[in-house]
Amino acid sequence: AAETYNVVGNINEWGLSIGETTFGGLEFGEQEEARMDYGSLIWITLQRAKNVQEAITVMDDLMQKYGYASDGESFSLADPKEVWLMEVMSKGEGELGSVWVAQKIPDGYVSGHANQARIRTFNHNDPSTSRFAHDVVDFARKKGLYPSDKADSGFSFSDTFDPVSFTGARLCECRVWNMFRQVAAED
Repeated sequence: AAETYNVVGNINEWGLSIGETTFGGLEFGEQEEARMDYGSLIWITLQRAKNVQEAITVMDDLMQKYGYASDGESFSLADPKEVWLMEVMSKGEGELGSVWVAQKIPDGYVSGHANQARIRTFNHNDPSTSRFAHDVVDFARKKGLYPSDKADSGFSFSDTFDPVSFTGARLCECRVWNMFRQVAAED
């Protein structure tokens, strides 16, 4: 990189921070050539990006160039002006890279994503609130996970790549519910 920024923990000198929670998701096999795991992706991105928008672009560039060697992940990205949730899946065996979707958390709102993918349908025409891998829907179709005759606008990332299971509902969703319950009790 031509220039890098100071990083302490999961925050850099510009106030960009990135956290994560693993959701696992469907298995597509291991990308043998992949070099970018979720921890390296966070660290390198914090060294190279000043804000969330740059971070999403850097993360995508790194995963497509070097592959993605981790399970499904939800990344929380925040800078002093905005917060986004980015969910990522490896393309798996035989194809380098990842598919992903990122959604802005509206001002005044909070989000919880304890080990379960959250982003369902998203706006395909408003990059100020939703960004995504150019082939996220086509990849799902290629894997037989989304019908070719259905509109892209109906595509749900979480329903496709991390369908809620009994365990997910019982353990992960209850943890998120408990967080919101505690926030509501304080109001």
